[in-house]
Amino acid sequence: MDRKAYFQERTEAEMVRLDPKQIYSARGLVDRIMHLGDNQVMEVRTNITPGKFFRGDKNGEQASRKCYKHGDLVALTQPKTVMAALGCRDIPLAIRARDFAELETMREEDINFVGYSWYPVQGNDARKRIVPFVWVPEAVRLFAYAENLTGGIEVKPYADSARVQKEGATVICNVPSRTVKKSRYEVKLKHVPVDGSTERRVVAWSLTSEFGSKAPEHSTYNIRYTWASEREHSDVFTFYPQDIAAYIATIKHFWNQHNLTPFEMSPLALPSNQTAEFYRKLCNNVLIFDSTLGKKGEVRKLHLDEKSILIGRSIGVYGAKDTMYFDPERDGKLKDYNFSLR
Repeated sequence: MDRKAYFQERTEAEMVRLDPKQIYSARGLVDRIMHLGDNQVMEVRTNITPGKFFRGDKNGEQASRKCYKHGDLVALTQPKTVMAALGCRDIPLAIRARDFAELETMREEDINFVGYSWYPVQGNDARKRIVPFVWVPEAVRLFAYAENLTGGIEVKPYADSARVQKEGATVICNVPSRTVKKSRYEVKLKHVPVDGSTERRVVAWSLTSEFGSKAPEHSTYNIRYTWASEREHSDVFTFYPQDIAAYIATIKHFWNQHNLTPFEMSPLALPSNQTAEFYRKLCNNVLIFDSTLGKKGEVRKLHLDEKSILIGRSIGVYGAKDTMYFDPERDGKLKDYNFSLR
């Protein structure tokens, strides 16, 4: 399926023609990638996906798929009960900053987190929420596309019920597809914190979404089972770029009404412009050697888990404030982030 021009990236063949420089060490890799010029390409000759996911003679694609579903997550040190949430002074942003700071104490090459996670503290949906790092900048790319080329993401909030204070609002958004000739996705965000009362500290952790009659293919086939020895339930909720982009549009909608609650209480990280630039280079300037491709091995583009791990490593190298923290004065507008080849 063809991607729309806004989302097109360099192919392997196009990158090979730019004479990639081979890099054999994971140490210092983030900084090397960040400082690549637009027409410079790196060929990574060391595994990014941890070795444990290759067990059982798995090839690179199989190992990456396993890592994307079962890789390490930064578990947020959030309140665990309603009463604890009501008494917690830290907003989700502060909790993320504190927990992401732990990555700064680790060696770059030892950081293998593919995303972060939290649990709701109320309601019947007790599934663990997971945000893969790769979808954070990709969601902004989708939001920017909608804002700049399609008239934006339509936002229809249902926030008038008396229950909104305790359960959050429901917001229905129509999000563009990244694929040519595909219609928009209807995304229903549930438990969106829009009321400025103390209960917002409880509501924020319940955020979830569901798609209408059509869901992204990757979401549909993201079937996950935990290891047989684990006690954790297999069913989790994973955020994708479509529902993160919908939440960004929801933040904008309420911001324009002088309501900052969805922004202040967002459990979803917003990336800096620097992270958007780093992601652009992961998509267009980095190849990786895969010994499981063909007889002698070949180069390919990075898989989702590898991009996620490298974004996680960038948090450790540059710090949460410079990577997973959106500062309008420093970063400008999200819709102006540049994801194109030039």
